[in-house]
Amino acid sequence: MILEKLISLICDELGYDEDKFDEDTAMSELVGDDLELQELISAAENEFDVEIGDADGDTTVGELAEMIEEYINS
Repeated sequence: MILEKLISLICDELGYDEDKFDEDTAMSELVGDDLELQELISAAENEFDVEIGDADGDTTVGELAEMIEEYINS
C-alpha cells in the first residue's frame, strides 16, 4: 500500500504516468537535480508524516517505500 501511494505521489509531483517507472527505478532517474529530489522527498515526508534522512539519488522507489514503512512501524 505504501509503495502504491508513493508511486501515485511521484506521478502527481513530477507528472509521470505510473507505467513509466517501477519500484526498481532510482530516484535520480526521476528528478533533474538535487533540489528536485529534496522537494520530492519533502513531499513524501509530508504525505506520510515521516522523516526520511537517508534517501539520495541512488535510492530506488522501492527502497524509499521501505524507509517510510520502517519509520511508520517503529
